[in-house]
Amino acid sequence: MTMSCKLCKDIEDRSDVPHLVRICEGCGREVRFVRHGKHGKGLKVEHGERLVIPKDWLKISANPLKGRGRLYRPGLRWYAELIFVDALPSKESEYQDEARALEQRMDEIVNSSPLISGLDVNKEQDVEQIFEILGKNRGTREFWALMTGMFLAEARRARDEGNFERDVWATACAERCRSMVVFAEHLEDVVWMGHSAGRLIDIMKIWDARRTEGSESFWQETFKGHPFVLSQVFAVPVVFIRDNAYIGGMKIDRREAKFVDYLFSAESSREAILVELKTPVTKLLGREYRRNIFATSAELSGAVVQLLSYRTELINSLGEVVSSGVQIQAFRPKCVLIAGDAARELTDEHRRASFESYRAAIDVEIVTYDELFRKLEILAKLFSLKRADPEDDDSTRSGSANQ
Repeated sequence: MTMSCKLCKDIEDRSDVPHLVRICEGCGREVRFVRHGKHGKGLKVEHGERLVIPKDWLKISANPLKGRGRLYRPGLRWYAELIFVDALPSKESEYQDEARALEQRMDEIVNSSPLISGLDVNKEQDVEQIFEILGKNRGTREFWALMTGMFLAEARRARDEGNFERDVWATACAERCRSMVVFAEHLEDVVWMGHSAGRLIDIMKIWDARRTEGSESFWQETFKGHPFVLSQVFAVPVVFIRDNAYIGGMKIDRREAKFVDYLFSAESSREAILVELKTPVTKLLGREYRRNIFATSAELSGAVVQLLSYRTELINSLGEVVSSGVQIQAFRPKCVLIAGDAARELTDEHRRASFESYRAAIDVEIVTYDELFRKLEILAKLFSLKRADPEDDDSTRSGSANQ
């Protein structure tokens, strides 16, 4: 093996990732290294160097979290052809060999499953137990691989017996089961990601249809069913504790107990965060106090005082609350009030200035409903999600009418 010299002894070997190869001018050995391009992107290849991508490094997957590299829409079509039809035999005479290879691959998937550790699908004494175990895990890749292999074996026996109709039936069943193996291997995670992302559209449709809904209980139930919405309010990761959370104040006769709409805690410090909901129709501003200066509404200022009193009660009653099993701290809990619709009410610069001056001066963070849902809309755009025009969406109109 050629030893390194003073020109290349400090070069870190990076042959595990896409890298460059050149011959060291000092000792003549091959040097493998990484040199990033402008702004740290890509690799910069200079004269006399060659680019090498390690075997098996480039992994293509429909799930962007599992692969290396990014598929665009034409690439997705190519990938679908690859996983569904790439292995089609080109001649009739090749089919039986392809079928045997596929049957062997299905057996390997089954035998590699931790669900049947120690068992072998090719051992007759283990088959019944394997069917029982995987039958209880219907829908897994291993279950559909077992079913594919079973139908392929049945088709093979039918061909040996000259039973054409049974061969065709079993082959068709095997192919359908194989499609479920493909789904479990390559597509299930992606489809679920799409459904999860679609929940953003669902909640924004509710906002479109119920923007003037004045029932606090409606919004409490809506956010309870979509807890990720409220997490958009916070700048740090949070832990949901509970809704309608007791924060103290109960007398011996059980009167005067105080409950905040939502209780969160900061994930890192466990510091409590109190969230109180009003409605989108809660007035933000009251009458004009002086020319172009507007006072806050009684609804808004009352909600702020209420929330601050809840914070004081929680600090004073923390021992009582924690004793109930809630894991929180209360040095100076953050208070968040969700109320009003700025786009509808703050219609000129003077109203906006009055509201922003008040919001900046108090120790409660006020977030309007339209601001909250605007954050969700921005998040949806990240996933290229777009809700239908509310006027064209029959499901939204019917949902609004039925609720």
